[in-house]
Amino acid sequence: MARPVIGSRGRLLAGVALAAIVAGLAARAWLGSRSEETAAEHFRPLPSSAARVAFEQGLDTLVGTLDALATALRRGTSGSRRAAFRAARRAYKRVEAPLALYGPTVVAELNGPLPEESEDRPAGPLGAPAGFQIIEAALFSGDSPGPDSLRATIGSMRSAAAQFRTFTSRLAVTDSAVLEALRLEIARVVTLGLAGFDADRSGDAVVESADALDGCRVLAGGIGYGARIDSTLAAAAAHLRANPSFDGLDRLTFIVAYANPAWRAVADARARLRPSRPLRRLWRTEATTLFERDAFDPTAFAPDFAPRSSPALIALGAALFREPRLSGPGTRSCAFCHDPAHAFTDGRPSSPVLAHATVPRNTPTLWNAAYQPALFDDLRAGSLELQAEMVLASPAEMGGNETLAARRLAEDTSWRRRFAGVFGGSPDSAVTPRALRVALAAYVRSLRAVNSPFDRAARGDTSALTPDARRGFTLFMGKGRCATCHFVPLFNGTMPPDFVVSEPEIIGVPRRPVVRGALLDQDVGRAGVDHEATHRYAFRVPTLRNVALTAPYMHNGAYARLSQVIDFYNRGGGAGVGARVPGQTLPSRELHLTALEQREILAFLGALTDTVPD
Repeated sequence: MARPVIGSRGRLLAGVALAAIVAGLAARAWLGSRSEETAAEHFRPLPSSAARVAFEQGLDTLVGTLDALATALRRGTSGSRRAAFRAARRAYKRVEAPLALYGPTVVAELNGPLPEESEDRPAGPLGAPAGFQIIEAALFSGDSPGPDSLRATIGSMRSAAAQFRTFTSRLAVTDSAVLEALRLEIARVVTLGLAGFDADRSGDAVVESADALDGCRVLAGGIGYGARIDSTLAAAAAHLRANPSFDGLDRLTFIVAYANPAWRAVADARARLRPSRPLRRLWRTEATTLFERDAFDPTAFAPDFAPRSSPALIALGAALFREPRLSGPGTRSCAFCHDPAHAFTDGRPSSPVLAHATVPRNTPTLWNAAYQPALFDDLRAGSLELQAEMVLASPAEMGGNETLAARRLAEDTSWRRRFAGVFGGSPDSAVTPRALRVALAAYVRSLRAVNSPFDRAARGDTSALTPDARRGFTLFMGKGRCATCHFVPLFNGTMPPDFVVSEPEIIGVPRRPVVRGALLDQDVGRAGVDHEATHRYAFRVPTLRNVALTAPYMHNGAYARLSQVIDFYNRGGGAGVGARVPGQTLPSRELHLTALEQREILAFLGALTDTVPD
């Protein structure tokens, strides 16, 4: 079954699926485990704890700053409004860690945008902002929706925070929950905060990230796990305050010298607790940092029926990947389009088709495909097994189906023996459509590129990056705004720190690589699958792993060179090159990257090259 896909401008902090998951975890923390208790008994106040008191005090401060912001918006000066906004945002950041764990829907109301699907609101444009984002745009860019709308926004925010505060006496803010909140918040700072993900206009992303770490320190002080967590978080926050320039902050230095030690301190504290059964998540719950080699579980999005991977299963999938009998005419294999010699692409603007294709598209790489909850450019498949089934059945791609392919292979004695050796049972019944899909998916899951020069640098070997590539990473995270959609460290659209949803984006890809007077490519993308008007021209955010090897670029292969793609973004996407792009989610303003800065970003993208499966 395809997983939910939530579209936004690259700023969705709590999608529907994520909210359900996290709210469920929080509910278990609130309610305990005694099923015989009544609902009323479940919701009796729980014994207080230092961590909960710290959280409650932070919430009280937040509500007070929201009241002050409402007053300033009604009758303050421009300067006092901005000061009140910054005070409220700082108060929010200081409680973001526990609030994201226990109240994800409140986070969405405060720091938006709200989930696209809501019973309380009609559907809005893709990536419509909410909460602080609306107010920030009004105060710092003049994008005011009007005083009545601003009053309604601040009223909703205040109501959400105050109402949540009335329930905090039912929260069991345990040591394990606090440590998980800290782990996730450090990731949120590294991947989102320092990318300017939710501070696009004010320029406060770096100092707000320091505030978030200060909030973590207060929360950690409530569980008494020693000085190491406090000292590492304090050092990280101090470094950010000493280097507040969004464009100038060296992100690699922060990751290696400050974020990784803080994560390790949290991991040491977690190790003292009674071990629990890890949840099945993309970012493994037992992983210390985002950058270690085994931080991500390639089976996280696998369906329940998929067996545990093994070398034999992967080898079977690799052999099937090169087998032309899987196609209807028997003339092409998966490797025909996904050529390992071309980083599992084919080097063509669009793939040659067997039959008429309404929207021929560029062949995407399969590197790190396991780390995406939704596949294809239009996100129509929710697992690699389903993707294999759909490709085999596509008249344009393989021109057959899984049943036909399995029947053909079952006629071959060597294939029957090989399937039986992997799946067990009689060779006469071993070759099945499901077994075929499972083997292909296992092979694709093995294509994990996690040891590029960037990865080695983020783990501590900073010499793995050239000076140009290192400056390029700073630009990628800062001035270039690349990391607000291509999230570190996967560099795709899978949203950190929970890595549950993948967001489509409308960037306005033109038909041809022109810099003015462009015409929008007419492939409607995601809207062709779900028929939602807000998803017209929206596409999956692809991985940038091995991007230096996967030319040409974009879903239609419009750009032959990676330097052209950087120039396209520098000009403001489709709108910036003259195309009419309804609902463009990419900011249309120019980035003003110099020629040297563009070359440095290009050097960094080259440092994401790694063609040796992990």
